[in-house]
Amino acid sequence: MAILPQRQLLGLLLRAVDESGWQALVLDAKKPFNLRIFNSDEKGFDVRIYIWNCTHGGGSERAKDEYRIQFTGVVPTPYTGGITLLLGWRDGYGVFVGWDIARHSGQDSKSPSAQVKESALANAHANAFAVHRKNNGEIVVAFRPEFLVDYAMSTNSLHETGVTESDISLLDDLDGLTEETINSVDNVERKTVLAQIARKYRLQDFRRRVLGAYQHRCAACGVELELIDAAHILPVAASGSTDETTNGIALCKLHHAAFDRNLVGLDEKYRIEINEKEVTRLIKINRAGGLAEFRRYLKSAILLPADKRDYPNPKYIKAARAVRKWNG
Repeated sequence: MAILPQRQLLGLLLRAVDESGWQALVLDAKKPFNLRIFNSDEKGFDVRIYIWNCTHGGGSERAKDEYRIQFTGVVPTPYTGGITLLLGWRDGYGVFVGWDIARHSGQDSKSPSAQVKESALANAHANAFAVHRKNNGEIVVAFRPEFLVDYAMSTNSLHETGVTESDISLLDDLDGLTEETINSVDNVERKTVLAQIARKYRLQDFRRRVLGAYQHRCAACGVELELIDAAHILPVAASGSTDETTNGIALCKLHHAAFDRNLVGLDEKYRIEINEKEVTRLIKINRAGGLAEFRRYLKSAILLPADKRDYPNPKYIKAARAVRKWNG
């Protein structure tokens, strides 16, 4: 499997932040990497990240199912006043591994390293999250890139041991993690962490299915450029909304905003409409600049998925038009 140089590992982290729905500024491009992670206009928070490739290596003396990161160049040290992550990247599985930085602080032996079982890597690849308890009691967490920021914000809770382990282990089965199970957790902080990650998992699963169905193209204009969102046709807050693929549509940033702002809509025959009442309002307040170009590049009907089973369900379109009071 590919062993990524530091520059590529940094690029991987930045892409993972983006996939997590956040943005990042690089404050220091030397290991340990220092990033400022933020969302929209908020200042955000700073994260120091130690990261190495997670490999087997070690020859026949090492167990076949044991992988590790080897600390080279720097000694892991927690960042006072901020978040510090100790990560590995396993390219073959496409997942990160996180260790408890407090347990490895100042670790500078002849061959300093941190270990994880391959089963945790495989489970994270298949199920988004995996929790592995080592014989020394340390909790190791493996996760897909789109959960990097969630992991960073919850790292202390995720690595707690003792009574917390059974709660955190619920992340091993996100498909089966119900609201009832989450609500049964006594600790408020862990309950919040579980709820946030479970919701993120459902949204990411919805996103993967919808973007895959539309081949990562905007259904309204055909653009790709990795500027595509998975939008709910019937808004999440509306009664009866679901995360079914048929309640989703792939839209670029511009047309997603236009859809949410009720400037454009979709009818039950998949035709795209412009809300002329909203256009009139924009003209009245002198905010209609670019309208002609906006109309020109908008398709008459949406680009449909290759599989008819993924077509938008007319019942969601009808319900959405009622909720959004389309032309009403």
